[in-house]
Amino acid sequence: MKLTITEFDPTDLVLQETLFHTANGYLGVRGSFEENVPENVQTIRGCYINGFYDTIPLHYPERLCGFPEEAQRLVNLPDIQTMRLYLNNEEFSMSKGEVLQYKRELDTDKGITTREIRWKSPNGHTIDIAITRMASFTYPQLFLTTYSVASVDFEGKIELASEINCGVSNFTDSNDPRVASERIQHIFPKSAEVLGGNVIVECQTGASNLQLIICQHHKAIISKGGFNPVTCESGPVENGAVTRIKTDLVPGELLLVEKYTTMSDSRRQKHPRSYALQRLNDCINKGASALFEQQADFMEDFRHNSKIDINGCPELQDGLEFNMYQLLQSTGRDCITSVASKGISGEGYEGHYFWDTEIYIFPFFLYTQPETAKSLLQFRYNTLEGARKHAGIMGHGKGALYPWRTISGSECSSYFPAGSAQYHLTGDVAHAFMQYYYATDDLDYMAESGLEVLLETARLWIDTGNFGDDGKFHIHSVTGPDEYTCCVSDNYYTNRTAQHNLFGAAEVYKRLKASEQHKQAFAKLLDKIKFSEIELESFTRAAENMFLPYSEELGINAQDSSFLEKPIWDIASTPKDKFPLLLHYHPLYLYRFQVCKQADTVLAHFLFEDGVPENVLRNSYLYYDKITTHDSSLSGCVFGIMASRLGLSEKAYAYFADTVGGDLNNKHGNTKDGLHIANLGGSWLAVVCGFAGLRLGKDGLRFRLTLPDEWESYSFRLRYRNSLIKVTVGRQYSNFELLSGEPITVFVDGVERHVFV
Repeated sequence: MKLTITEFDPTDLVLQETLFHTANGYLGVRGSFEENVPENVQTIRGCYINGFYDTIPLHYPERLCGFPEEAQRLVNLPDIQTMRLYLNNEEFSMSKGEVLQYKRELDTDKGITTREIRWKSPNGHTIDIAITRMASFTYPQLFLTTYSVASVDFEGKIELASEINCGVSNFTDSNDPRVASERIQHIFPKSAEVLGGNVIVECQTGASNLQLIICQHHKAIISKGGFNPVTCESGPVENGAVTRIKTDLVPGELLLVEKYTTMSDSRRQKHPRSYALQRLNDCINKGASALFEQQADFMEDFRHNSKIDINGCPELQDGLEFNMYQLLQSTGRDCITSVASKGISGEGYEGHYFWDTEIYIFPFFLYTQPETAKSLLQFRYNTLEGARKHAGIMGHGKGALYPWRTISGSECSSYFPAGSAQYHLTGDVAHAFMQYYYATDDLDYMAESGLEVLLETARLWIDTGNFGDDGKFHIHSVTGPDEYTCCVSDNYYTNRTAQHNLFGAAEVYKRLKASEQHKQAFAKLLDKIKFSEIELESFTRAAENMFLPYSEELGINAQDSSFLEKPIWDIASTPKDKFPLLLHYHPLYLYRFQVCKQADTVLAHFLFEDGVPENVLRNSYLYYDKITTHDSSLSGCVFGIMASRLGLSEKAYAYFADTVGGDLNNKHGNTKDGLHIANLGGSWLAVVCGFAGLRLGKDGLRFRLTLPDEWESYSFRLRYRNSLIKVTVGRQYSNFELLSGEPITVFVDGVERHVFV
């Protein structure tokens, strides 16, 4: 897939900076221009490392017990992309002179972005500029830029000034709670030097005291018969360092500069300086051409496991490929990090990890790259101690409560009604562990890490809920996914995740208890967390008696115990400029109405449909569809998936198309702050779990196949256990093909089918 732009529009630049950003799960660089942009053009120039944060104090006029005292914020790192071009001291700028030809492109097959410009300077000199960028998947610390200048009719001196600028701060927006409101410089230079032709800049964060090392090296050559020497001089300057590359050009000659930048940080490396230098030397020795080839090979392997083909709609096909590529760019694979809600493409939500990962993003990797899915789970295991501490802060004697917003494991949410009260995140984490268990049967990992998470999260529900006079288990004062309804009793979604968590913990416990191979690890875990089977009995009792709100009158699952007692918000009469509601109405005002920001009960029906009567699924969907604003990008894909499940094909397709183009069409108006990564994952779910109806349980893979009227056919690939299968759905047929691994059995519309070669 290629995303191509051939007209330069300065008003669209800040959006393009997100769409054309370059990332690899570790580092991300926004698609800003190498050169300066005019002062009147909005730009958010950013460079980030996943999980590299500074801490900021949280201020409350009235601080109460348990409120977080500080939060973590993704740091906008020193600018490593600036390259200023001068022709006889005349600086290149897209806003000066005349742009004769222009093309900007994101190539997902090659994993690169490019810009090609034919520019005529104000003094009448014409040159061709070609710039390629890559964040390497093979060497995650590497950001590579190649910059070529070819003379068409210019003769004279040329200079390219390449900078590392540490005088940066984070982007702010005081009018949008989804973006930080305080402009603070979080990164400060400690030293800058040139060693053996390499520029080395050492930085440190202001409060968290994390170290960052940036190493840079330039290769410059004259091609096409040039004989003029090229000089390359580097040195420290205020707030960083600069490398100046100078030569003379005549018509027909080309200057090519390869700019290698590696970054390393103290969260991951004990000696980040030596590591960054070693990586730099490795990449220099490899060479730009070989590095680009490796990137293309990596992308070919990625497509082999994740490819979706839609026969009948090229635009949606391209949109899906763009979305899947961005999922790859955004996801941490080092067990230290996860997936921020904006990935590494911008500063929205301050780089925090939410429940988005487990519910909307994790499934894509579970079925295409299980090892990446495992690393996302390991991040939650590695922050389990933080979840235990958070549970203690929130008043619990036992269990683990995962924080609503976090980077390193502590709670970063200062507004608890729509933050820490969302206990369902803990159930979402447990759900991801159970999905991994069902998909891989990796009992070794469940013994090493999974069971401990499941038991500690299950303990939380027992400590949080209680049995009422009705004999049912109730969970009070929590917030479900719908953030327009907060601090309620018996949120249906929360109770269902808790129920699944409790049953799952008991299931895996019994499996490992019976495993002779894991006997020692099992005993060690029980001793470590002081767990007894009396607790296991309480898990099963609570799960079997979980209260699940239901309205006999409406035939629906109520979102919570009091939701249906409220008046219904008149969405149709609400002015369009009042959406999203959270930016225009006080939270308490919203809480008093039946109005949903996003899928809540409908999401629970998607994830946990077993045991729910068909008429309840349908009635609930139709009811909540009328009162949901979809102000959250997490919502539309879920409503589309359930529309497919219920045979509402027109609704399903409309929601799907909206989901696929969410960022490409800037649907929510804030893509400039970063991509909506969960929505991108939701577009994949909409095909595989929506149109194809995939569900995963202890009995294996189940499908309910449908084909949109607009398509002739579609296909996708899935990994299950150790097998890779290809599923094709046509108008009058369906085919399940084994591409590698052992034969498996699946269920299609309730009928058992065997998948062979």
